[in-house]
Amino acid sequence: MYIGLMVAEAPKVEQERTLVTWRELGRPFKKFNLEAMAVPAVIAILVGVILLVAGEWMLIIVVAALVFAVYMWSTVQPEEVEYLLSNKGLRMFGRLYEWSVMTRWWVEDKWGGRYVAIESWAVPMGKLYVPIEVKKEKEILEVMEKYLIKEKPMDTTMDKMGKWVTEKFPMQAGK
Repeated sequence: MYIGLMVAEAPKVEQERTLVTWRELGRPFKKFNLEAMAVPAVIAILVGVILLVAGEWMLIIVVAALVFAVYMWSTVQPEEVEYLLSNKGLRMFGRLYEWSVMTRWWVEDKWGGRYVAIESWAVPMGKLYVPIEVKKEKEILEVMEKYLIKEKPMDTTMDKMGKWVTEKFPMQAGK
């Protein structure tokens, strides 16, 4: 009796090819002046006084840390990052996000810049915001259309509530 071994062909491996590359800031950024920080500072002081009366020392430290983080995020410009779209996915911050972990994308205007918002289950908040370089916008969008569905989701209840709060209670003085 003869038992032959079946030799399967090795799957073809496609090497990564760069399709578009550009450099932009690492996160959405809009520089605030000290006047714009007045409202958040007053809110933090009021919350701090209430927590001080209640004797919640740890929460006071948390509020102070949040105030410091907001101040730093709004005054220190982020570093410039190289973004790369390839046949395998999106590379940014030295990490590859494969096309298979992304579901859909759309374009958003935020803080004076244009961003590609990408839904992905591989990131903690479920969305990647990728800044678009104006000169390469057409190329970037063509590659995105080739690999993912372009579809903006409907606003959730949280999105609607957030928009309402920012319209009714602007954080910047003078609005």
